Amino acid sequence: MGLFDVHSHLLPGIDDSKAKWEGLEEIFRVYLDCGLDGVCFTPHLYNPHVKTDVLGIREAYARAKEMADRVGIMTAIGSEVYVNDYITPRVLPIFGEFALIEFSTTYAPMDMLGKIASLKPFIPIIAHVERYSWLEPDSAVIDEMKALGCLFQVNGKALEKGGKAERYVASGIVDLFASDCHGRKEDIIALSKAFGRWPDIMKKMSRYGLTR
Repeated sequence: MGLFDVHSHLLPGIDDSKAKWEGLEEIFRVYLDCGLDGVCFTPHLYNPHVKTDVLGIREAYARAKEMADRVGIMTAIGSEVYVNDYITPRVLPIFGEFALIEFSTTYAPMDMLGKIASLKPFIPIIAHVERYSWLEPDSAVIDEMKALGCLFQVNGKALEKGGKAERYVASGIVDLFASDCHGRKEDIIALSKAFGRWPDIMKKMSRYGLTR
């Protein structure tokens, strides 16, 4: 089983990544040291708080992939799409199947369920679900999102703080962990520790096709 980190911002100069080209191979080695086999690059799209060089994504990914190949890390390209009140999002899907999406942390977008449904045939992944102040593990809308096929992702680093992230895991809602790494090696280590504490999440990811 090839265990992937399916949410990261490690393409230098593309979005709000803090990664540098000269340190990227070292970051890939941290993934290997932590027992992870691959990383999916998911640059921000439509996020009003982040400037993304959309035209540079493919070239940056090709360069990063070449570096990862030298280290022995598998790679994939995707996107993290910000869903707001006004835009019906277009996505760069992970593995050609999954749409990683995020929302405002303070309010749900208008017609959120309709916008999620519009992502078909892709399977929606709700990024860092623990961040949304308007959503709780026992919120009624969780069931509606599940009915639309949504998977729920928690950041490994959030689990180090316990709190809401752990409540989500305890509820059984969470389907996958990821690092949301912007260049900090500690985020990859935190992800590895989360898989160690909750190995059933790895089984879920394998069942959903989120391993390679």
